[in-house]
Amino acid sequence: MRRGHGKNQLELSAFDLKLAAMAAMLVDHMGYLLFPMSMWMRYVGRLAFPIFAFQIAEGWYRTHDRKKYTLRLLICAVLSEVPFDLAFSGTPVDAGYQNVLWTFSIAAAALWAADALRERLRFPLPLAALLVAGAGYLLGEWMQVDYFGPGVLLVLAFALCRGRSGGWIGELAAMVIVNGWLLPSASMTVWGMELPVQLLAVAALPLIWLYRGRQGPHGPWMQAAWYAFYPVHLLILWLISRSMWY
Repeated sequence: MRRGHGKNQLELSAFDLKLAAMAAMLVDHMGYLLFPMSMWMRYVGRLAFPIFAFQIAEGWYRTHDRKKYTLRLLICAVLSEVPFDLAFSGTPVDAGYQNVLWTFSIAAAALWAADALRERLRFPLPLAALLVAGAGYLLGEWMQVDYFGPGVLLVLAFALCRGRSGGWIGELAAMVIVNGWLLPSASMTVWGMELPVQLLAVAALPLIWLYRGRQGPHGPWMQAAWYAFYPVHLLILWLISRSMWY
C-alpha cells in the first residue's frame, strides 16, 4: 500500500502525519480540559493515537540507533509525567495512570526484544511476536499506561505489517480489534446502532496509507520540537483550565 511513487499520486510525508496527529491530539485535549461538552473534539482526537503508534513503529525501523531511540522515548516519558498527571489527575504525581510515551517506550522495548529473540536465539517470527506481544500487553496493563496493553499491541501490529504484501488487511484488523473491542470506550449511536467512540480511530488509516516513506522536513531542532510538544501543550492547557475554573 505504501510503495508507489507516482507523479500525480496523493501522498503524505512523515512530517505531514506528525502535524495531523499533533493537531488531533491538541483538539482532543482541548476538548477534555477546556470544552468538556464539545464531544466532537474528543471524536477528532481519536485519530491521534493510531498515527503516532504507526510512526513509532516506522521510526524504530528507520532509526540508525535503536538504543538511543528507545532511550529518548523513555526520557521523554519521564519528563512528560508531571504535566500529564497535572492535566488528567490534577496532581503532580499519579501512580495509577501513566502518559502515552510510556506506552511507546514499552512497544519499542518489545520490538527490540523480538529482534533479539530472532537474531540471537533463532526464534521463529510467530513465536517471537507472540512472546513480546504478551509481555508488552501485560506490562502496559500493569503500569496502567495510556491506552493500556492494547495500545502497545497496536504499535507491534503496525511493525509486524510493515512492508508486507497485504499488510493493510492486518492493520485494518488490528485497528478494529484494538479500538472496537479491547480498549474501554464510551458509546455513540450511529444509524440506530450503539458503537464504541474509540472505533472512530479507524478513520486514521486512510491518512496512514497515504504515507509512502517520504520523510519531509526534518532535523535535530524539529525532532526536539516533536518531543517537546506533548508535555508543553499539556502544561499550557492545564494552566489555562485552572484560570478558567478558578
